[in-house]
Amino acid sequence: MTFLAPRQGLFAVIILVSLCLHTLFFVLSEERESKERQRAMATLAVTELAQALKVPLATGDRISMSVIADKYAKEEELAFVGVYDAKDALLVPVGTQNASGLSLKESVVSGSNALGSVVVKTGAVSRAQIISQHWLFLLGSAGLHAILWLLYGYLARPTRQMHEAISQKVRMELLDKGLVQQVVTPTESDDAVANKASAEEEFITQVHAPSVASILNVQAKPTTHTADKPVSDESGYVVQMLFEDPNHLLATVSHDNKAAYFALCDQLLDKALLHLLALPLLTGVTAEVVKYYDEKGAKVALHGDAPAKVATAAVFLSKLMLMLNQVVYDKHREIKRVAWQIRTTASHADDAATVLDLTKRRREAPLILLDESAQDEVKIYAELARLDDPTSIQERETCSLAGVTRATAERLRSVRDKVLLES
Repeated sequence: MTFLAPRQGLFAVIILVSLCLHTLFFVLSEERESKERQRAMATLAVTELAQALKVPLATGDRISMSVIADKYAKEEELAFVGVYDAKDALLVPVGTQNASGLSLKESVVSGSNALGSVVVKTGAVSRAQIISQHWLFLLGSAGLHAILWLLYGYLARPTRQMHEAISQKVRMELLDKGLVQQVVTPTESDDAVANKASAEEEFITQVHAPSVASILNVQAKPTTHTADKPVSDESGYVVQMLFEDPNHLLATVSHDNKAAYFALCDQLLDKALLHLLALPLLTGVTAEVVKYYDEKGAKVALHGDAPAKVATAAVFLSKLMLMLNQVVYDKHREIKRVAWQIRTTASHADDAATVLDLTKRRREAPLILLDESAQDEVKIYAELARLDDPTSIQERETCSLAGVTRATAERLRSVRDKVLLES
């Protein structure tokens, strides 16, 4: 297998910047050289014209002045030659009088008498003309930079041996830190485990997305998914977790990978409930997992003697699950494995189906549908925002979590860290 050179795109940007700078400096250098050449030519021409025009100016011979001026105006560097009398009246104009280049003026003197003056102007230096005149050099420079980029892509690409060595080194570092565990199946022999190819395959398996549980210090274990259990207490509140899967990628993932990924999500959910409900603020609230994770998400029912406190716990749990999922999602993306974002809802048990239906039309997360008394309690710890442009009664009554207080944020971060760092 052939591997690409590292950071090949970045090197292409460097090559492109180098080509642009080479072209810019070349054009500026040619422009400066052209201006110096024009200045030298104009200085020489105005001096020679002042000497050559003494006799024609003294006799008023405009024909001779025109012939002499025309000879100098034909020079490539000069755009205009003008002969003036002693009163600065233009006698002979040759070329473009409004040329925007360098302008030099020299008086024509015979003895102590001022006969007139001569003016020489150069043309403007065109950068486009410089590029058109040196197109072959610039094309060669572009070709050279392209060859350099191709050579880098060929010479800097890692070999298979280098790739295996890097994989083995990373695996050993993870083993030393206890982030992964060496797994030897019963059918594997000691020689097979020592083999480099088997080691590489085992490393890839260890760092596969479903094993991010190991990276998070969460040991994956099989979880049995059952159908939804009925919520035992209709006065309780329900938190629902739904996968964001607009491209239907879940259907393309193998059953084993999905089972391992769902097991990781289930264990995070269990630990989130354990540590969240251990907060003194939520004393007396109990939780029941109605449905563990599957393609349609998960559902948790919360109960307690104080409905307002249960509603607060539901809102906290909906926010905490978003925070935990973001960590899992980022870890999976780091190792180039598929993962899914989630959306959450928090509502009274009777409104669970209603708020679940709202998630099909609204993208806010989490969606919160509570009664007035519960909202008043939740607003002590969080800021609830009404949905924009509601189209139904349910949407008018539903809120989204706009933010939480500093104390609440610290509580949730503490619970998140306990869940992720628990051995």
